[in-house]
Amino acid sequence: MNTYVKALLGAVFIGSALTASAVAEPLKLRMSSPSPTGGFDTVMLQKLADKLKAKLGDDFSYELFDNATIGDEVVHMQQIRTGQLDVTPLGSDAVELDNAWAVFDMPFLFKDRTVVAKVLDGEFGQKLAASIREKAGLEVLAFGEIGYRQMTNSIRPIVTPADFQGMKIRVPGSPTRILTFKTFGAAPTRMNFGEVFLALQNKTIDGQENPLNDIVTRSIHEVQKYISLSNHVYTPVTLVMNARKFDALPETQKALVKEAAAESAKEIRLLGEKKDGELLAKLKADGKNEINEIDRDAFLKASEPLYVEIGKVAGGTYGADIIAATK
Repeated sequence: MNTYVKALLGAVFIGSALTASAVAEPLKLRMSSPSPTGGFDTVMLQKLADKLKAKLGDDFSYELFDNATIGDEVVHMQQIRTGQLDVTPLGSDAVELDNAWAVFDMPFLFKDRTVVAKVLDGEFGQKLAASIREKAGLEVLAFGEIGYRQMTNSIRPIVTPADFQGMKIRVPGSPTRILTFKTFGAAPTRMNFGEVFLALQNKTIDGQENPLNDIVTRSIHEVQKYISLSNHVYTPVTLVMNARKFDALPETQKALVKEAAAESAKEIRLLGEKKDGELLAKLKADGKNEINEIDRDAFLKASEPLYVEIGKVAGGTYGADIIAATK
């Protein structure tokens, strides 16, 4: 290759690189979570931002709101669909955008986090992602963790479903969660999470169910005497981006966003497992709450009809598919 050709090819390469650089605009994201700073969904969102900053440097900037600064869960679901938000974490309320998420209300489905990773990071997780993209215009970036949910109340320890008789239990906006607690014998009450502490304090409701991290972060343990360890439901964080925003990104940025989200998801699951142990030890050491184990066999027997009913709500074969994926 003569010197002229080499110089010409070099000029073409430099010109192409400059053109690509000019086309690739810096990535700017507007991000928000309805939960406080210590909520796992908010932590995962911050992890995503930190990782993108490390990968892209000055080519990445963001706004991040938390603690319901822009509104509650309903507002977040509206704004992520309209594009007023670019990225947000969805918890149990994801079911209001896509019925398929009802499968996560099937009680006692995940025996441990190894099974969780197998299901969410595998074919079933991909099927869910395709569903919510079609139904709600959202791109799933990764599945993180809100965690295993426990039961709390101010009346008595929950050991068997019979102990729920007469109790008003707050549940998120999910018909299948309502169905579950009706089946257990409680009187479930739908309520946004931001209203729960005051409602418990005022005895408007008797109890609620959430992971230990949320119970402690929201100070719920301070107004609830009894904590019953049940692990009855595992709730993922579904970290989503407005699909139009995602599709408009250059391929390199798409790949980096997905990579950063996957790394954040892995870390938040490890953090969830670690925090469960630490928080339980602290609650026991403080001695302010009565902590008990449930009669799992009694609850499993009461849950039998729920698998079919929740599968019907989820639609298609989602119920059967997730049960098969956990095996």
